[in-house]
Amino acid sequence: MTPNVVLTIAGSDSSGGAGIQADLKTFAALDCYGASVITAVTSQNTKEITDVHPMPGTVVAAQLNAVLSDLPVAAVKVGMVATGEIAATVRAKARNGELPKLVLDPVLTASTGRRLGVVSAIERLLPYALVVTPNVEEASALLGWPVTTPADMAGAAAQIASHGPKCVVVTGGDAGGPEVVDAVWTDSGARFLRSPRVETPNNHGTGCTFSAAIAARLAHGYPIDDSIAYANRYVRSALIAAQEWRLGSGAGPLNHFPRL
Repeated sequence: MTPNVVLTIAGSDSSGGAGIQADLKTFAALDCYGASVITAVTSQNTKEITDVHPMPGTVVAAQLNAVLSDLPVAAVKVGMVATGEIAATVRAKARNGELPKLVLDPVLTASTGRRLGVVSAIERLLPYALVVTPNVEEASALLGWPVTTPADMAGAAAQIASHGPKCVVVTGGDAGGPEVVDAVWTDSGARFLRSPRVETPNNHGTGCTFSAAIAARLAHGYPIDDSIAYANRYVRSALIAAQEWRLGSGAGPLNHFPRL
């Protein structure tokens, strides 16, 4: 059978653990065909990001036009949006209905602390997103107040959803404790996904992988709630499968091809 096509619009991670590289591996693992539009090129490894080079808006537009004019894109994941110009380019396509089932991962900082995205650029895309997946730090940046507790996360998800997305998942993987709590908001209200924390140094790219997995499941035609629950299980499996890996001296990558 011809595979479903999922498009990732994101930055390139030279270490292969996050961004475009993580997205394409996730799509492949979940039986989708991945296409890509690169918004920025980063020079990074498991320890640090040394350079970030945003693409000109015209280059992003050319990539988008090439893909969308030829491939039957079933779902889209948007990650790193480095500039307002890039956001305007992506928003124009979304406004025209050319970016179906859009999952927005509002990448603002890397795990190393390097600033990668612009809050105002993310805000421009919120009205066109089907699902938005900020972590607690990204939710705090978007809203301008500290998101720390599960109750905060639920309130933040509802507030972000007021800008247009049908569903918001505020992920709690970066918070401490033996349990990972994600807050999910839909039209029916807020609920929590809870799972035991996987103790591992290899957690680089978890947010990218989670949002990419949601997009892949949406491309297969699964409903939002099912797609989120499956993506949650997939990320956990990818973390467990890479627990014994020792790639690099910093935060290592996930194993995107676990035995589910």
